[in-house]
Formats: sequence, C-alpha cells, structure tokens
Amino acid sequence: MQELFKQNKMFRRLLTYQFFSALGGAIFNFFILLSVHLIYQNPMYTGVAGFLMAVPFIFSFAVGPIVDRRNKVSIMRLTTLLEFSVLSLLAFTPLQEQIGVLFMFGVILAFGIAALFESPASSALLPQVVGEDKILEANSMINIVAMAGGVVIATTLFITLREEILFSFIYGLSAIFVAIAFIVSLFLKNTDSKDSTSKTSLAEYVKDLKEGAKFVRDNVLIYILIAATAMGSFGEVTFINRPMFLEYHVGAQGYIVFSVLSLLGGILASSFVGKIGNKYKLGKLIFILLLMSGVVRIIFTLVLPIRLMGGVAAMIAYATFGTAVGIVFSSLNQKIPNKDMVGRVVTISTTVRSIFVTIGALIGGFLGSIVPVVDHIFIYHGLSYLAIAAFMWFVPSVRALPRMDEIEKGE
Repeated sequence: MQELFKQNKMFRRLLTYQFFSALGGAIFNFFILLSVHLIYQNPMYTGVAGFLMAVPFIFSFAVGPIVDRRNKVSIMRLTTLLEFSVLSLLAFTPLQEQIGVLFMFGVILAFGIAALFESPASSALLPQVVGEDKILEANSMINIVAMAGGVVIATTLFITLREEILFSFIYGLSAIFVAIAFIVSLFLKNTDSKDSTSKTSLAEYVKDLKEGAKFVRDNVLIYILIAATAMGSFGEVTFINRPMFLEYHVGAQGYIVFSVLSLLGGILASSFVGKIGNKYKLGKLIFILLLMSGVVRIIFTLVLPIRLMGGVAAMIAYATFGTAVGIVFSSLNQKIPNKDMVGRVVTISTTVRSIFVTIGALIGGFLGSIVPVVDHIFIYHGLSYLAIAAFMWFVPSVRALPRMDEIEKGE
C-alpha cells in the first residue's frame, strides 16, 4: 500500500479528499441520530431520522448514468459545497426542542441528497486513478486513513466534551472538514477521455440504466447485492436503536466511545483486507467474515451489560469483520464492471439496498417503542448475519469466487 501512495500523485490527492470528506460525513452521521434521540427522547423520531438518512439513496439508480457520463470531479465539488452549506446551517442553529423536529429532518434530507451524488462519483473516479489490480489495496488505504482520523477526532471530542455534548461545535468541526475536502477537490482531475459535457437523450439514459441493471443481474454481483441488502436492512434496525441501547448501558458519552471502537475495528479490517485480499479465495473469505460478524455481534450484546471490557473487545471484533465484508463487496462492484459502468453498478446496488434500509429504519423505530428489552434487537441482528453467511455459502458462484486479482471483467 505504501508503494501505491508513493508512486501515484493523483491517488494521494483522492485519498486526501476522501479523508476529509469521510471525516465530515462520519461526524454528521455519528451524531445526528444521537442529537435527535437526546433532544426529543422519542424512538419514532429517531426512526424517521434514520429513514430520512437512507431514503435519498433509493434514487441512486437515476444518478448512475449521470455519474458515468459526466465529470466525476465536478460532481464531487458541487456536492461537497452543498454538504458544507448544510453543516454550516446546522452549526449556527441552536439545537433546542422549540426549533422543531422538522428542521432536523430537513437538514438530514438535504445532506443525504448531496451524498447521493458525491459517494458514487468518488467511487467511479477510483478505477480511473489506480490500476485494476490495485483497487482492493486502494479501498483499504482510503478506509484506514479515514477511520484513523475518525478515531483521533472522536477521542478528542470525548475528552473535551465530557460534561456536555456541544452539538453546534461538533457540526461546525464537521463543516470545516468538508470545506477542506472541497479545496482538495480543486486539485483533482477527471481522467476519463469521454466528453463530460455531452448531453444524454432520455432514450440513452434509460438504455444506460437497463444495461447497468442487466449487468448486475447476470453475474455474481446479484448475490453480493442480496447479501448487502439484507445486511443493510437488519443493520439499520439496530442502528436506529443503538443510541438507546448504548445510553442505557454506558451513558451518552459511551456512545462516542463505542463510535471510536467501531472506527478502530474499521482500521483493523482495512489493514487486514489490504494485505490478504489478493491471497485468499473470496468465496471462503466472505463466508468466514459473515459468520464471525454474526457470532461476535451476539457475544457483544450478551457481554456488554455484564462486563464492559468484554463488550469493548466484542465491539472491535464486530466492526473488524463487518467492515471487512463491506470493503470486499465495494471492491467487487468496482472490479467486475468496465470503468464506464462502475457508476451505474454502484448506484443501482445502492438503490436496492436503500429501499430496504429505509424500511429497516421505520421498523427499528417501531420496535424500539414496543420491545421491552432493546438488547433482543441486537441478538436478532447477529442471527441475521449467520443466516446471510449460510445463504452465501450455498450459492455456487459465490463459493467459487477466486482471489481478487484473478477476477475477470464481467465475471
């Protein structure tokens, strides 16, 4: 990974952009649900907030052809500016109950719309910047630097905000990071030889969508999508209830601590996948990672109420295995399609996942209101991972996946 960083100047710039963009977005995503939970103390409001975070991505399929046919860097610049504007508004608005929950919902929706374009654009730019044999390595490095920065920031926030969580300060910091990402984007270049300003007719647009959907349907990516969709849906149910779960067991400040633990696990996962991703057959690797994710999720839920350090270790392990699965899935979405189809594949997959994530958010809010013991929701989450692992193992094309560097286009 160090060789890739040293030899590829454009990748270094993209890595820097991803670092600050990820920091700004992560701070927002980590704290926005906690904000809604602490201010309104209503699980249904938290569920709606989670729904609004996910619902823009239902329309990702419509973004794919735009990303593939337009200048990716220009899209990244515009959307980063919008994210900065939204975060600045949030930073200068006193988060008090009298402003109304509708304001919070509007901010969440606006940020999600910006991320709807920014994420696939940066994903589609990566295969233009690095060679096909370096995609998994590049994704791992991007995750490492982003999560390492997140650990530093979250730890700093925990130390400086021990008595009170100052949300205006937190969102102001997030806005600064996004602003830096925008500045870095000015030094990025779109290397695609296509005319990025060419107009697309409606018929061509629809044709692009159909080609992308057919490509996903006709190869192993359809099973990757099914697994990712199930993981996202069940995961969102627990994500909505995580503020309540952690506040009950470790307090509001503990929410920050366990966010840091998630990032630490992500760093371990990125290092792990970056080193072994091209050494082992992906079919077996995916099965093992999913299996271990389910097991440690259940262990985390059972151990945390009894022994804090045991819960800490289990949380790091869960984040490690879960993030590793995500990196492998993302790399397959970038590796298998041709470069001019990556945007469509990524956004079509995002659309399908987001439909079920939004459903999971609403279900999570409902369950949080009626389930007497919120811990049960997290145990069911672990069981869902075990079921997904079994499904993937019994799919021949998934089980037969070779090493990442052996995969051919369209496989």
